[in-house]
Amino acid sequence: MAFLITYPKEKVAPELQAQLAQLTTTLYIPLRELVATQLNPAEVDQVQTAAGIVITSQFALHVFLSRNWHFATPPDCFVLSQKMASRLLANGYHQVSYPAEENQANLAQLLTASTSEALVWLTGNRHVKHNRLETVANLSQITLYKNSWSQEQENQVVAQLKGVPITRVLVTSPSSYNRLQTIETRLPSQFSSVTYYTLGNSTFTLINGDHKSSVKPVNKRDVLAQMLRKMCADEMAKQTKKDYPTDFE
Repeated sequence: MAFLITYPKEKVAPELQAQLAQLTTTLYIPLRELVATQLNPAEVDQVQTAAGIVITSQFALHVFLSRNWHFATPPDCFVLSQKMASRLLANGYHQVSYPAEENQANLAQLLTASTSEALVWLTGNRHVKHNRLETVANLSQITLYKNSWSQEQENQVVAQLKGVPITRVLVTSPSSYNRLQTIETRLPSQFSSVTYYTLGNSTFTLINGDHKSSVKPVNKRDVLAQMLRKMCADEMAKQTKKDYPTDFE
């Protein structure tokens, strides 16, 4: 039996890695390849003249901080979490805001209340349908990276998982879930009894729509750690019940 984490191992805190490893075999397999894109001169100018920059993914933040921007006026930055805000502050961006809860609905409310000037959302090429930021009238999007996946990568994952029964899966995005479904059709016996754990409502809703067992965060604070701890707690409860059954004949 094993856990499957569709997230890079190096981005999981060592103490959480240790907790997972104590319970069962844990496989870290991100079902994605993120590649930064080159912006054209018009897009660069749009970023550098925007009143505000909106960033909702860690990879977009990484790419943004790696570029050599020339802002005439330092922009206001809006991000999803305190962790992302701290990275911007550490890199010299002083006007940084984030919502009370780590989700797009609260971020959309913050953007609408904060400014009516032009905002640029730096994002990837894949979006959740009907995302909440669509309600922000003064927001335009620029694709800063691509989320890609090839047949060769799928084949490599299938080979890696062959012979390993999976019982709990952390699914980090709708695109990861869709890619996982293709893998599951090739290894049906290994995914015969799975509980899925998600980081947000969009992925949870998608999995629920397939009538599969899924768990979502109880709040929007530190959702990665929260759901990994939930996986551990659920597995510990299952193992305890197996070792110390409560039903007597």
